[in-house]
Parts: sequence; C-alpha cells; structure tokens
Amino acid sequence: MNPALPPLHPLRSLRAKGLLATLALLLYIGGAGLYIASERGRIYASMQSLEQIGRHEKAVALTEAAVSGALLDVSEASNASVVQPAPPQELVLYMENCARLFATLDEFDPGYQRLRRAIVRSYDALQAQTVRANWIDLREALHRAADELDIRRQSLAAQRETITQAYQRQYDAVTVESLLLATLGLVVFGTLAAWFFAQLARDIRRLEQHASQIVGGTRGVSLSVRRHDELGHLMHAVNRMSADLDEREQRIHLDGELRSHDEKMRAVGALAAGVAHEVNNPLAVISGVAQELGDAQAAADPERVRQAAELILAQTQRAAHATRHLAEVAAPQPADLDWLSLNDLVRACVQLMGYDRRYRQVQVEMALDAQLPAVQSSPGALQQLLMQLLSLACEAMAAQGSARELQLITGATEGRVWLHMQLSAALDFRRPEVQRSLLLCRAIAEPLQAELAFGQASEGHPRIKLTLPADSGG
Repeated sequence: MNPALPPLHPLRSLRAKGLLATLALLLYIGGAGLYIASERGRIYASMQSLEQIGRHEKAVALTEAAVSGALLDVSEASNASVVQPAPPQELVLYMENCARLFATLDEFDPGYQRLRRAIVRSYDALQAQTVRANWIDLREALHRAADELDIRRQSLAAQRETITQAYQRQYDAVTVESLLLATLGLVVFGTLAAWFFAQLARDIRRLEQHASQIVGGTRGVSLSVRRHDELGHLMHAVNRMSADLDEREQRIHLDGELRSHDEKMRAVGALAAGVAHEVNNPLAVISGVAQELGDAQAAADPERVRQAAELILAQTQRAAHATRHLAEVAAPQPADLDWLSLNDLVRACVQLMGYDRRYRQVQVEMALDAQLPAVQSSPGALQQLLMQLLSLACEAMAAQGSARELQLITGATEGRVWLHMQLSAALDFRRPEVQRSLLLCRAIAEPLQAELAFGQASEGHPRIKLTLPADSGG
C-alpha cells in the first residue's frame, strides 16, 4: 500500500488563499478609502474657507453700507453753509451701527480696529466741538474706511473665486481618482481571480479526465500534480487509488487464475475418475475373459471362444466410445459465432456430466425436439453455460435424499429456441456457491443474446429456462 499523504500546510489551503485574497482586497479598499478621505478632507477645508469668506464678505458689505450711509450724512453736514450745533440723530444711529458692525469684523481680521479707532476718534472730536474742521476730519476718516472696506470686499471676492475654482478642480480630481482606484482594483483583483479560477477549473478537468480513464480501466498512469492545496491532495489521493486498484486487480486476477486452476483440476479429476470407471470396467471384463480363455478346457470349446471374442469386441468398443466422446467434448471450440444444434450440444453435455460420480444417481430424461432449428452462437461459451446450468441442477438434486429427476425439454417459438430444465429439488439461492454460479451463467449468457429465467413448471417443480436466438431461415 502507498504511504499516507502528509498533512496539508495551513497557508496553502484554498481556504487560506481565499482569506488572504479577502484580506488583500480589504486592505486595498481601506487604503483607497483613506486616500479618498484625505482628499475629501481638503475639499471640506476648502468648503469651510468658502463659508468663512462668505461670512467675512457679508460682514464687510454690511459695514461698508453703514459707513457709506454715515459718509453721506457727514458730507452733507460738512458742505452745509451753516455748521450744525450738534450731530443729527440719524448720524448718531449710523455711528452706533458702524461701531457694532466693526465689532463683528474683529473675528476675521484685527486690522479693522484701526479703521474703527480712526472713525471713533474723529467722531469723539466732532461731539466735543462741532466745527467744520471736525466734520471734514470725520468725513475723511469715513471716506478712508469706505475705500478700505471696498478694497477688502474686492479682495475677498477674488479669494472666494480662487478657492471656488480650486474646490471645483479638487472635487473633479477626487472623482476621477475614485473611479481610477475602483477600476484598478476591479481589473487587478478580477484578473487574479479569473487566472486563479481558470487554473482551478483546468486542474479539475484534468482530474475528471484522469478519473474517467481509471473508471475505463487505464492503470499505471499517474496524474502530474503541481498544486499544494486540497485539490492537489485530491490528485495525490486519486493517483494512490489508481495504484491501489491496479494492485488489487492484479491480486484478484491472480486469485481468479488460482481459483480457475483449482476448479479445472477438480473438474478434470472428476472426469478422469468417471472416464477411468468407464474404461476400467471393459478392461476388467477383457482381463477376465482372457484369463478364462487361458484355461485349456475353455479354449477347446469353439463356441466359448466365439462368445469370448464377441464380449471382448463389445467391451473394446465401449472403452473406445468413452475415450472418443471425451476427446470430442474436451476439444477446443471455435470462439466465433457458428450455427450449431442445441440438441447435440445438450446430449454431449449430459453424457459428459454422466462421468461424474456425484451425479450418477440423477436420472436425466430428455425430450428434445427433432425439428429444432439451428442456433447461431459460440459453441465453447454455450457449452460452458450448459455445463454450469447442469452442474447447478445436479448439485441441487444430489443434496437431497428423495427422487432425483432432471427433465430436459427443447423447443422453438417465434424465432427463439428454448431449453427447459425441470428439477425435482428447489434451488437454495442463499448459498454463496449458487449465487456465484448464477452470476457466472448470466455473464456468459449476456454476450450470446441469451435469456435466463427461473420459475416453476405447471407441476410445481422448479424450472430453469434458457432462450437463444434461432435461425429464421429454417
């Protein structure tokens, strides 16, 4: 027997390969996800910048509007022919609003405090002394603040446009990179998976073909194994099975040869004993007659000599008939199909079975149809089949102590020739030797297109029926 296969390495199994491939795919997805997340983080930062610039721009616009409104009132007051004794109520509201709006700009840029301080200083001077110079100074402070706010607003608009364009480019880049990473992963892992499963399918087809060859009878050819996973182990197991089957078939063939030789020797021994009996009896008679003729008194009687000669001749013919029949039966039969007479073959087999001492107590009655058509079959195979059936029937009847009668009846119906064997004893199909004989009979009958059936005759006796194709031409 072949040695057992070594255990499979855990990392070379199909399950381990599948887990590694899944882990690699997850790592790739995780890495690609982290990269895309970092790129999206930059996009989010751009969005926050745009949001902050928008709030900054809105606050600048509101402050600029308040400063512009105050600048209009201050310009009217500074250009008036009569200087107002105190700032009007509307200007007071404008200045309070400007102070509040400038306070909202502190979170974006502390530089706005410089503009607010300049305006507050001029306004405080105006409140302290409402002279034209202070009105002009406040107007100039408001004018400078308005110009500065306009410059800041335009700068913020330019920054917003730049960041918006960068955001759009980065968003498009992230979209393209996502598609490229997805396509790359799909192509790489798809190609590797297709290659792996193609190799797996090819090796499975090779294993299937090799298994079909083993079932078909091909032995001694090993399948080349280039895998180290479960399929490779299966290939090694199939190779080992093929070698074991080859070894077992050789052992069975040798056992069959030995068994066949033993059966042949037992059959030859039985036939030799029967033939020896058939030949020894005439020899004993001839020997006795010869001794009697040696007596001078018997030799003087011519009639006695004539009777002795006739007896010697009859016994000699009996011995010659037995040896000639044995030679005819034992002669090799042609293996090819030939036309033959089933009646003659039945008679020859019955006569050959009569030489076996075990079956001499079996009375054989033959009712053979003289008009039986010829049968196209293999003489050797058909003779072997008839001998097996006769041996099966005779052994069944020899095993019982009552009547031992075997009837052989031949006939023809609808282009078929049949032989009925009616037994006086039942067959014990539970016996292993009976089952083995039946399997052998069916194996011989199948290539001859013969049909073998077991049943009962009208009298209730067991019956074996053998049906063969007949000569349709008559």
